[in-house]
Amino acid sequence: MRGTALAAVLVVATLAGGCSGLADRQSMNEGHRHYKAERYEQAAAAYERILSRHPDHYMATYMTALSYMALYHPGSTHIKDWEYCNKAIAAFEKCLSLRAPSVEMRDRVRAYYLALLTSAERTERAANYLQTMLTKDPTNKGLMMQLAGIYAKKGDVENALKYYTQRANAEPGNKEAWYTIGVVCWERSYRGGVMISMEERERLVNMGVEALNKALALDADYFDALAYANLIHREKQKVLLAYGKEQEALEAYQAAEAYKAKAMELAKKRQPAAGAPSAGA
Repeated sequence: MRGTALAAVLVVATLAGGCSGLADRQSMNEGHRHYKAERYEQAAAAYERILSRHPDHYMATYMTALSYMALYHPGSTHIKDWEYCNKAIAAFEKCLSLRAPSVEMRDRVRAYYLALLTSAERTERAANYLQTMLTKDPTNKGLMMQLAGIYAKKGDVENALKYYTQRANAEPGNKEAWYTIGVVCWERSYRGGVMISMEERERLVNMGVEALNKALALDADYFDALAYANLIHREKQKVLLAYGKEQEALEAYQAAEAYKAKAMELAKKRQPAAGAPSAGA
């Protein structure tokens, strides 16, 4: 994650004036010079000299975290990168335990911390942190979406759907929230193949149908939801055929065709008429 936090240095430099004592100011200024020159190990060493005297110094802790994060190469298995990553994580966690000088700084630290955990594939640690935050702020839809996204990236569909659903229930008038659930359900059913049981596929299909119905109830001309309603009903048809429910399978197929036809009709209406002059003519 080399160089990702250069812009933050200018902000930090102005806030560093609160250092206690000449030695601290000198170390902070030295750290800034090294950091701006991308000499991150020397920068970390300078900031850590402050921490040896004042272990709870917020700005020195923050800049130490940024320095080690800049040294870390995501995806590398080299022992030094492992060490840099762990030191950056530890410094960010120390920052999060301290009182931030501003709400903006607190949010910046949270964002860097989560970005680092994600790039290092420490998804469980990131999820645990977000869950702790959500417990303290249970109506925060942004946290719900972050959790859903982390679990989706990890391939944990069950937990991803848990938080996507929590997000949709928190704002039931948001058609995109319901649509997202439908898409996730279809992808898991369609791409899961033999890796998922028929019982799980049935549950996913039913959840997807219900979610897309809610999206379309909010906007009957929601093209993307119409397209996925077509697809999810084709998955429903497969499930019903597997259970030998041929009549219900036929009804699911007919519903899929109806959604497909409506989506195509809507797409056709949105196309400019053939031969019509362009907007700039």
